Amino acid sequence: MQSNKLVANAKIPLYKQLKLSLMKYIDESLMEGDMLPIEPEIEKTYGVSRITVRRTIDELVADGIVKKIQGKGTFVESKSIVQTAGTITSWTEEMQQKGKKIETENTLLIEMEPTQKLKKELQLSPNEKILCLKRIRLANEEPIAIMINYIRAKYVPGLLERGLQRESLYETLEDEYGIQLKQAKEKIQARSASDLEAIELRISPQAALLHITRVSYLEDGTPFELVEMSNRGDRYAYHIDLFGRNKLRNSEGKD
Repeated sequence: MQSNKLVANAKIPLYKQLKLSLMKYIDESLMEGDMLPIEPEIEKTYGVSRITVRRTIDELVADGIVKKIQGKGTFVESKSIVQTAGTITSWTEEMQQKGKKIETENTLLIEMEPTQKLKKELQLSPNEKILCLKRIRLANEEPIAIMINYIRAKYVPGLLERGLQRESLYETLEDEYGIQLKQAKEKIQARSASDLEAIELRISPQAALLHITRVSYLEDGTPFELVEMSNRGDRYAYHIDLFGRNKLRNSEGKD
């Protein structure tokens, strides 16, 4: 671990600076199960007190990033799950490909009157109903995301009565209804967790979230669903491959 002195007079408290630096070090240099440097080494490397180091480690433990084993040390517990953008892949499929144990908590499935936003985004006809499916998604027994799917009810008759019988909604749509989603548009935003989201995801109030809004379309271009997914910022990242460069010009045609 390279020396990385912190700024004592910065607006960000030392323990917060240290936490960010250690998270970066874990992300770039360690694997799950690897041991962190011992507290005296961290203290010397960053030029901070033992109290600051212990407070930082306690926060990392509370966030589920590391765990302490009595008499052995502090070990990396979990690293961010990276979602690859560019294809319509179900959350369940994505986690299974990464070898994660998948679970779902607090499943709620109800029929509802659509909001004005849903009416607009899904181009609903008058009096058309929506199914709202809300789930807390867990990977390796840790809450990772709150997922809410708003689905056009007329395309999935009987789903409300039967409930979701599988972990993957998209598998149910494909196998039971023959529905293939061919296109989707996503918007990704960073924001802070609400009090309820913090409780559901077992994180600190106002912790960072990666919020994703997706509208999915059928093969003929018909909007089918709107998904709102709130992912833990310390556990979730997006990977996007970019190709070439589109050089932008100003209004006068100059570079």
